Amino acid sequence: MRFGMLRETLPGERRVPLTPEGARALVSSDHGVVVEAETGVGSGFSDTEYLAAGAQVVFNAREVSASSDVLLKIHPPNEAELALLRKGQGLVSFLHLATQPARFHQALARTGVTTISLELVREGLDEYPILEPLSAIGGRVAVALAAWHLTGPGNGPGILMGGSPGVPPALVLVIGAGAAGSAAAAEASALGAQVVVLDRDPRRLQRMAHSLGRVCVTAVASEYHLVRYLEQADVVIGAVAVRGEPAPKVLKRHHVRAMREGCLFIDMSIDEGGCAETSRPTTTEEPVYEAEGIRHICIPNLPSEVARTASRAMGASLLPYLTALGRGIEPALATNPALRHAVGFLDGKLVNRGLRRYVAENYVDLDTLVPASE
Repeated sequence: MRFGMLRETLPGERRVPLTPEGARALVSSDHGVVVEAETGVGSGFSDTEYLAAGAQVVFNAREVSASSDVLLKIHPPNEAELALLRKGQGLVSFLHLATQPARFHQALARTGVTTISLELVREGLDEYPILEPLSAIGGRVAVALAAWHLTGPGNGPGILMGGSPGVPPALVLVIGAGAAGSAAAAEASALGAQVVVLDRDPRRLQRMAHSLGRVCVTAVASEYHLVRYLEQADVVIGAVAVRGEPAPKVLKRHHVRAMREGCLFIDMSIDEGGCAETSRPTTTEEPVYEAEGIRHICIPNLPSEVARTASRAMGASLLPYLTALGRGIEPALATNPALRHAVGFLDGKLVNRGLRRYVAENYVDLDTLVPASE
Protein backbone atom coordinates (compact mmCIF):
# COMPACT_ATOMS: atom_id res chain seq x y z
CA MET A 1 0.00 0.00 0.00
CA ARG A 2 1.24 3.49 -0.85
CA PHE A 3 0.19 6.36 1.40
CA GLY A 4 0.40 9.91 0.09
CA MET A 5 0.38 13.10 2.18
CA LEU A 6 -0.74 16.38 0.64
CA ARG A 7 0.35 19.81 1.82
CA GLU A 8 -2.47 21.68 3.56
CA THR A 9 -3.93 24.67 1.73
CA LEU A 10 -6.22 26.08 4.45
CA PRO A 11 -4.73 29.37 5.72
CA GLY A 12 -3.08 28.93 9.10
CA GLU A 13 -3.09 25.12 9.04
CA ARG A 14 0.37 23.79 9.87
CA ARG A 15 -0.32 20.28 11.17
CA VAL A 16 0.46 17.02 9.37
CA PRO A 17 -1.33 13.69 9.79
CA LEU A 18 1.88 11.71 9.44
CA THR A 19 5.18 12.64 11.09
CA PRO A 20 8.56 11.32 9.92
CA GLU A 21 8.35 8.82 12.78
CA GLY A 22 5.02 7.55 11.45
CA ALA A 23 6.40 7.41 7.92
CA ARG A 24 9.31 5.30 9.16
CA ALA A 25 6.89 2.87 10.84
CA LEU A 26 4.88 2.44 7.64
CA VAL A 27 7.97 2.00 5.50
CA SER A 28 9.32 -0.60 7.92
CA SER A 29 6.06 -2.51 7.40
CA ASP A 30 6.74 -2.60 3.63
CA HIS A 31 4.38 0.25 2.74
CA GLY A 32 5.29 3.22 0.58
CA VAL A 33 4.99 6.83 1.71
CA VAL A 34 4.87 9.78 -0.70
CA VAL A 35 5.02 13.32 0.68
CA GLU A 36 4.44 16.60 -1.12
CA ALA A 37 7.46 18.88 -0.71
CA GLU A 38 7.46 21.18 2.36
CA THR A 39 4.34 19.59 3.81
CA GLY A 40 5.85 19.33 7.29
CA VAL A 41 7.60 22.70 7.47
CA GLY A 42 4.87 24.34 9.55
CA SER A 43 5.17 21.57 12.15
CA GLY A 44 8.95 21.68 12.20
CA PHE A 45 9.44 18.52 10.09
CA SER A 46 11.75 18.96 7.11
CA ASP A 47 11.74 17.10 3.80
CA THR A 48 15.13 15.72 4.81
CA GLU A 49 13.59 14.03 7.84
CA TYR A 50 10.93 12.37 5.68
CA LEU A 51 13.58 11.22 3.22
CA ALA A 52 15.63 9.79 6.09
CA ALA A 53 12.53 7.90 7.22
CA GLY A 54 12.29 6.23 3.83
CA ALA A 55 9.54 8.38 2.31
CA GLN A 56 9.59 9.74 -1.22
CA VAL A 57 9.31 13.53 -1.51
CA VAL A 58 7.73 14.89 -4.69
CA PHE A 59 7.11 18.40 -5.96
CA ASN A 60 3.34 18.74 -6.18
CA ALA A 61 -0.05 17.30 -5.24
CA ARG A 62 -0.59 15.78 -8.67
CA GLU A 63 2.48 13.58 -8.26
CA VAL A 64 1.35 12.53 -4.78
CA SER A 65 -2.12 11.55 -5.92
CA ALA A 66 -0.91 9.75 -9.04
CA SER A 67 1.38 7.47 -7.04
CA SER A 68 -0.76 6.84 -3.92
CA ASP A 69 -3.47 4.36 -2.97
CA VAL A 70 -4.56 6.33 0.11
CA LEU A 71 -4.34 10.11 0.45
CA LEU A 72 -3.87 11.71 3.87
CA LYS A 73 -4.92 15.25 4.79
CA ILE A 74 -5.98 17.24 7.83
CA HIS A 75 -8.73 19.24 6.14
CA PRO A 76 -11.06 18.28 3.27
CA PRO A 77 -9.56 18.60 -0.21
CA ASN A 78 -10.18 21.79 -2.15
CA GLU A 79 -11.56 21.80 -5.69
CA ALA A 80 -8.15 21.38 -7.30
CA GLU A 81 -7.37 18.41 -5.04
CA LEU A 82 -10.79 16.85 -5.63
CA ALA A 83 -9.99 16.84 -9.34
CA LEU A 84 -6.91 14.69 -8.63
CA LEU A 85 -8.85 11.87 -6.97
CA ARG A 86 -9.45 8.65 -8.87
CA LYS A 87 -11.65 5.60 -8.62
CA GLY A 88 -10.62 3.08 -5.98
CA GLN A 89 -8.44 5.56 -4.10
CA GLY A 90 -8.83 6.16 -0.38
CA LEU A 91 -9.15 9.59 1.22
CA VAL A 92 -8.42 9.91 4.96
CA SER A 93 -9.15 13.29 6.53
CA PHE A 94 -11.32 15.27 8.92
CA LEU A 95 -14.00 15.56 6.24
CA HIS A 96 -17.04 16.78 8.22
CA LEU A 97 -19.26 15.52 5.40
CA ALA A 98 -22.49 16.64 7.09
CA THR A 99 -21.48 20.28 6.70
CA GLN A 100 -19.99 20.08 3.20
CA PRO A 101 -21.87 21.51 0.18
CA ALA A 102 -23.62 19.27 -2.33
CA ARG A 103 -20.95 19.85 -4.98
CA PHE A 104 -18.36 18.32 -2.63
CA HIS A 105 -20.47 15.18 -2.16
CA GLN A 106 -21.08 14.98 -5.91
CA ALA A 107 -17.34 15.14 -6.59
CA LEU A 108 -16.67 12.26 -4.20
CA ALA A 109 -19.42 10.19 -5.79
CA ARG A 110 -18.28 11.01 -9.32
CA THR A 111 -14.63 10.12 -8.74
CA GLY A 112 -15.44 6.82 -7.02
CA VAL A 113 -13.23 7.26 -3.97
CA THR A 114 -13.54 5.72 -0.51
CA THR A 115 -13.56 8.21 2.37
CA ILE A 116 -12.57 7.75 6.00
CA SER A 117 -13.66 10.68 8.19
CA LEU A 118 -11.22 10.85 11.08
CA GLU A 119 -13.69 12.61 13.36
CA LEU A 120 -15.93 9.51 13.12
CA VAL A 121 -13.34 6.83 13.92
CA ARG A 122 -14.93 5.27 17.00
CA GLU A 123 -13.89 2.56 19.42
CA GLY A 124 -16.62 1.02 21.57
CA LEU A 125 -19.70 3.08 22.30
CA ASP A 126 -18.22 6.55 22.73
CA GLU A 127 -14.45 6.71 22.35
CA TYR A 128 -12.99 8.73 19.49
CA PRO A 129 -9.25 8.02 19.65
CA ILE A 130 -8.16 10.41 16.88
CA LEU A 131 -10.52 13.33 17.45
CA GLU A 132 -10.43 13.46 21.24
CA PRO A 133 -6.68 14.10 21.75
CA LEU A 134 -6.81 16.94 19.23
CA SER A 135 -10.00 18.32 20.78
CA ALA A 136 -8.29 18.31 24.16
CA ILE A 137 -5.33 20.20 22.73
CA GLY A 138 -7.76 22.68 21.16
CA GLY A 139 -9.44 23.20 24.52
CA ARG A 140 -6.15 24.08 26.16
CA VAL A 141 -5.22 26.42 23.31
CA ALA A 142 -8.61 28.13 23.58
CA VAL A 143 -7.91 29.00 27.22
CA ALA A 144 -4.43 30.29 26.36
CA LEU A 145 -6.02 32.54 23.73
CA ALA A 146 -8.65 33.68 26.20
CA ALA A 147 -6.03 34.56 28.79
CA TRP A 148 -4.20 36.73 26.26
CA HIS A 149 -7.30 38.43 24.84
CA LEU A 150 -8.47 39.39 28.32
CA THR A 151 -5.34 41.53 28.75
CA GLY A 152 -4.80 45.08 27.58
CA PRO A 153 -2.25 44.09 24.90
CA GLY A 154 -4.84 41.57 23.68
CA ASN A 155 -7.39 44.40 23.34
CA GLY A 156 -9.31 43.05 26.30
CA PRO A 157 -10.64 44.67 29.46
CA GLY A 158 -7.39 44.03 31.36
CA ILE A 159 -8.36 40.98 33.41
CA LEU A 160 -5.88 38.44 34.81
CA MET A 161 -7.40 34.97 34.46
CA GLY A 162 -6.46 33.91 37.98
CA GLY A 163 -7.16 37.22 39.69
CA SER A 164 -5.08 38.44 42.62
CA PRO A 165 -5.41 38.44 46.43
CA GLY A 166 -8.48 40.53 47.10
CA VAL A 167 -9.44 40.53 43.39
CA PRO A 168 -11.74 37.76 42.12
CA PRO A 169 -10.54 35.59 39.23
CA ALA A 170 -12.17 35.60 35.82
CA LEU A 171 -15.33 33.53 35.39
CA VAL A 172 -15.01 31.08 32.50
CA LEU A 173 -18.20 29.43 31.26
CA VAL A 174 -17.64 26.24 29.26
CA ILE A 175 -20.62 24.92 27.30
CA GLY A 176 -20.07 21.22 26.63
CA ALA A 177 -18.19 18.67 28.72
CA GLY A 178 -16.70 16.52 25.97
CA ALA A 179 -12.96 16.21 25.33
CA ALA A 180 -12.56 19.84 24.25
CA GLY A 181 -14.72 21.30 27.00
CA SER A 182 -13.16 19.15 29.71
CA ALA A 183 -9.65 20.14 28.67
CA ALA A 184 -10.63 23.82 28.52
CA ALA A 185 -12.15 23.62 32.00
CA ALA A 186 -9.07 21.91 33.41
CA GLU A 187 -6.72 24.45 31.83
CA ALA A 188 -8.76 27.43 33.03
CA SER A 189 -8.90 25.95 36.53
CA ALA A 190 -5.14 25.46 36.51
CA LEU A 191 -4.75 29.18 35.74
CA GLY A 192 -6.87 30.01 38.77
CA ALA A 193 -10.09 30.96 36.98
CA GLN A 194 -13.52 30.29 38.39
CA VAL A 195 -14.99 27.70 36.03
CA VAL A 196 -18.58 26.72 35.29
CA VAL A 197 -19.37 23.82 32.96
CA LEU A 198 -22.77 23.16 31.40
CA ASP A 199 -23.75 19.94 29.65
CA ARG A 200 -26.96 18.02 29.02
CA ASP A 201 -25.38 14.70 30.01
CA PRO A 202 -25.19 14.26 33.83
CA ARG A 203 -22.61 11.48 33.40
CA ARG A 204 -20.16 13.87 31.78
CA LEU A 205 -20.71 16.37 34.56
CA GLN A 206 -20.06 13.67 37.15
CA ARG A 207 -16.76 12.81 35.46
CA MET A 208 -15.87 16.50 35.38
CA ALA A 209 -16.69 16.99 39.05
CA HIS A 210 -14.67 13.88 39.93
CA SER A 211 -11.59 15.06 38.02
CA LEU A 212 -11.62 18.74 39.02
CA GLY A 213 -13.46 18.67 42.34
CA ARG A 214 -14.78 21.85 43.91
CA VAL A 215 -12.70 24.19 41.75
CA CYS A 216 -15.27 23.65 39.01
CA VAL A 217 -19.03 24.28 39.19
CA THR A 218 -21.12 21.92 37.05
CA ALA A 219 -24.76 22.31 36.07
CA VAL A 220 -27.13 20.54 33.71
CA ALA A 221 -27.58 22.73 30.63
CA SER A 222 -30.89 24.58 30.73
CA GLU A 223 -32.13 27.99 29.68
CA TYR A 224 -32.06 29.12 33.30
CA HIS A 225 -28.45 28.10 33.93
CA LEU A 226 -27.31 29.32 30.51
CA VAL A 227 -28.69 32.84 30.93
CA ARG A 228 -27.59 33.03 34.57
CA TYR A 229 -23.95 32.33 33.84
CA LEU A 230 -23.81 34.16 30.51
CA GLU A 231 -24.62 37.35 32.39
CA GLN A 232 -21.64 36.80 34.74
CA ALA A 233 -18.96 35.26 32.51
CA ASP A 234 -15.78 36.99 31.40
CA VAL A 235 -15.08 34.20 28.91
CA VAL A 236 -17.56 31.84 27.22
CA ILE A 237 -16.16 28.77 25.45
CA GLY A 238 -18.51 26.84 23.17
CA ALA A 239 -17.50 23.18 22.90
CA VAL A 240 -20.72 21.64 21.66
CA ALA A 241 -20.64 18.78 19.16
CA VAL A 242 -22.87 16.03 17.81
CA ARG A 243 -20.76 13.41 16.06
CA GLY A 244 -21.23 13.44 12.30
CA GLU A 245 -23.76 16.28 12.39
CA PRO A 246 -23.68 20.09 12.31
CA ALA A 247 -23.23 21.68 15.72
CA PRO A 248 -26.54 22.72 17.31
CA LYS A 249 -27.02 26.47 17.69
CA VAL A 250 -27.29 26.53 21.46
CA LEU A 251 -26.49 30.24 21.64
CA LYS A 252 -29.10 32.42 19.96
CA ARG A 253 -28.56 36.10 19.26
CA HIS A 254 -30.45 37.06 22.39
CA HIS A 255 -28.07 34.88 24.41
CA VAL A 256 -25.08 36.73 22.95
CA ARG A 257 -26.72 40.05 23.78
CA ALA A 258 -27.07 38.84 27.38
CA MET A 259 -23.30 38.52 27.78
CA ARG A 260 -21.63 41.19 29.89
CA GLU A 261 -19.66 44.01 28.35
CA GLY A 262 -16.06 42.98 27.69
CA CYS A 263 -16.92 39.27 27.54
CA LEU A 264 -14.99 37.10 25.06
CA PHE A 265 -16.66 34.22 23.19
CA ILE A 266 -14.57 31.39 21.70
CA ASP A 267 -16.47 28.94 19.48
CA MET A 268 -14.63 25.63 19.32
CA SER A 269 -17.52 24.08 17.38
CA ILE A 270 -16.83 26.17 14.28
CA ASP A 271 -15.57 23.13 12.32
CA GLU A 272 -19.12 21.80 12.49
CA GLY A 273 -20.71 25.16 11.68
CA GLY A 274 -20.48 26.80 15.11
CA CYS A 275 -22.70 26.62 18.18
CA ALA A 276 -23.83 30.28 18.09
CA GLU A 277 -26.01 32.09 15.58
CA THR A 278 -23.39 34.84 15.49
CA SER A 279 -20.43 32.55 14.70
CA ARG A 280 -18.43 32.64 11.48
CA PRO A 281 -14.93 31.26 10.81
CA THR A 282 -11.91 33.45 11.51
CA THR A 283 -8.18 33.00 10.95
CA THR A 284 -5.08 33.24 13.11
CA GLU A 285 -4.13 36.43 11.24
CA GLU A 286 -7.51 38.05 12.00
CA PRO A 287 -8.91 35.97 14.86
CA VAL A 288 -11.39 38.43 16.39
CA TYR A 289 -14.57 40.09 15.19
CA GLU A 290 -17.42 41.72 17.07
CA ALA A 291 -21.08 40.72 16.90
CA GLU A 292 -23.87 41.98 19.16
CA GLY A 293 -21.21 43.91 21.06
CA ILE A 294 -19.25 40.74 21.98
CA ARG A 295 -15.79 39.78 20.72
CA HIS A 296 -15.79 36.40 18.93
CA ILE A 297 -12.90 34.05 18.16
CA CYS A 298 -13.91 31.22 15.81
CA ILE A 299 -10.67 29.69 14.49
CA PRO A 300 -11.45 26.30 12.87
CA ASN A 301 -8.03 24.76 13.46
CA LEU A 302 -7.05 25.76 17.00
CA PRO A 303 -4.69 22.78 17.51
CA SER A 304 -2.63 24.13 14.62
CA GLU A 305 -1.43 26.87 16.97
CA VAL A 306 0.72 24.15 18.54
CA ALA A 307 1.26 22.27 15.30
CA ARG A 308 4.24 20.15 16.32
CA THR A 309 2.56 18.82 19.47
CA ALA A 310 -0.76 18.31 17.68
CA SER A 311 0.88 16.51 14.75
CA ARG A 312 2.69 14.11 17.05
CA ALA A 313 -0.48 13.41 19.01
CA MET A 314 -2.48 12.83 15.85
CA GLY A 315 0.23 10.72 14.23
CA ALA A 316 0.43 8.41 17.23
CA SER A 317 -3.32 7.84 17.33
CA LEU A 318 -3.71 7.50 13.56
CA LEU A 319 -0.86 5.08 12.87
CA PRO A 320 -2.64 1.87 13.99
CA TYR A 321 -5.52 2.62 11.61
CA LEU A 322 -3.18 3.32 8.71
CA THR A 323 -1.51 0.00 9.46
CA ALA A 324 -4.92 -1.65 9.25
CA LEU A 325 -5.64 0.09 5.93
CA GLY A 326 -2.29 -1.19 4.68
CA ARG A 327 -3.88 -4.64 4.35
CA GLY A 328 -6.34 -3.17 1.85
CA ILE A 329 -9.28 -0.81 2.24
CA GLU A 330 -12.07 -3.38 2.04
CA PRO A 331 -10.35 -5.95 4.30
CA ALA A 332 -9.78 -3.15 6.83
CA LEU A 333 -13.44 -2.12 6.72
CA ALA A 334 -14.52 -5.74 7.13
CA THR A 335 -12.37 -6.40 10.19
CA ASN A 336 -11.95 -3.02 11.90
CA PRO A 337 -15.19 -1.66 13.46
CA ALA A 338 -13.61 1.73 14.21
CA LEU A 339 -12.86 2.35 10.54
CA ARG A 340 -16.22 0.92 9.56
CA HIS A 341 -17.94 3.62 11.64
CA ALA A 342 -15.93 6.28 9.80
CA VAL A 343 -16.45 5.32 6.17
CA GLY A 344 -18.65 7.76 4.26
CA PHE A 345 -18.32 6.80 0.61
CA LEU A 346 -17.16 3.41 -0.65
CA ASP A 347 -16.04 3.52 -4.27
CA GLY A 348 -18.23 6.58 -4.72
CA LYS A 349 -21.33 5.09 -3.08
CA LEU A 350 -22.75 6.66 0.09
CA VAL A 351 -22.65 3.93 2.73
CA ASN A 352 -22.84 5.87 6.00
CA ARG A 353 -26.36 5.61 7.39
CA GLY A 354 -25.96 8.66 9.62
CA LEU A 355 -25.13 10.91 6.67
CA ARG A 356 -28.23 10.16 4.60
CA ARG A 357 -30.08 13.26 5.79
CA TYR A 358 -27.17 15.54 4.86
CA VAL A 359 -25.84 13.98 1.65
CA ALA A 360 -28.08 13.96 -1.42
CA GLU A 361 -26.63 10.77 -2.92
CA ASN A 362 -28.15 7.32 -3.28
CA TYR A 363 -27.52 5.29 -0.13
CA VAL A 364 -26.27 1.70 -0.18
CA ASP A 365 -26.02 -0.38 2.99
CA LEU A 366 -22.35 -1.04 3.74
CA ASP A 367 -23.19 -4.59 4.86
CA THR A 368 -24.28 -5.47 1.32
CA LEU A 369 -20.96 -4.32 -0.13
CA VAL A 370 -18.50 -5.28 2.61
CA PRO A 371 -19.95 -7.67 5.21
CA ALA A 372 -18.38 -7.33 8.62
CA SER A 373 -16.11 -10.17 9.69
CA GLU A 374 -16.19 -11.55 13.22
